[in-house]
Amino acid sequence: MTKEVRQRKCLVSGQVYPAYELIRFVCGPDGTIVPDVAAKLPGRGCWVLAKREVLEEAIKKKIFLRFGYQVKKNNKKKDIEELDQQSGEEKIKSILVRDDLVDQIEELLHKRCLDYLGLANRAGNILSGFEKVRAALKTGKTNVLLTACDGATNGRSKMCQGLDNLRVIDMFARDDLSQAIGAPNAVHLALLPGGIRSSLLREISRYELCKK
Repeated sequence: MTKEVRQRKCLVSGQVYPAYELIRFVCGPDGTIVPDVAAKLPGRGCWVLAKREVLEEAIKKKIFLRFGYQVKKNNKKKDIEELDQQSGEEKIKSILVRDDLVDQIEELLHKRCLDYLGLANRAGNILSGFEKVRAALKTGKTNVLLTACDGATNGRSKMCQGLDNLRVIDMFARDDLSQAIGAPNAVHLALLPGGIRSSLLREISRYELCKK
């Protein structure tokens, strides 16, 4: 039985997306807006598409100021979707939005991707080493290659030579990949099927949308 994908509405566009494509935000006790990238923090939240330009638009349009209001008629702690500030609402607190909020989100997503990569490695879904990775790609065991953005160009060309339909992910530095899998000089990694592969790829896609 296929698990139903949770859907949420982006407060900027009004469009509904799978929750894993958005960022959830909550309001801290001091009124500071907190990006809840794992979507697990308690309290009322709102959702915005993870695209950098959409997140920046949310700040520009002061979307997060809606946390400063509560609905008198229904004060349940549900996620904010559309609040009409002309109908039955009361201002309850000042809201603080950090100037570097979008950069903060990018850093959190970067760390989350590497954490997931570490989990995938411990689950046996990661291969490292040029020959092992090349063999896995050539034999069709996987079509996902993570390659260090600061690795040698000729090495990447050799790795990808003659391979079609290959997804190449090159957003992480060599030190990032090495630290994530606990091995030195991790330049090329193959992501095998199974385990948390789908979750990792979703997190990478979300990070890619938010990245400068």
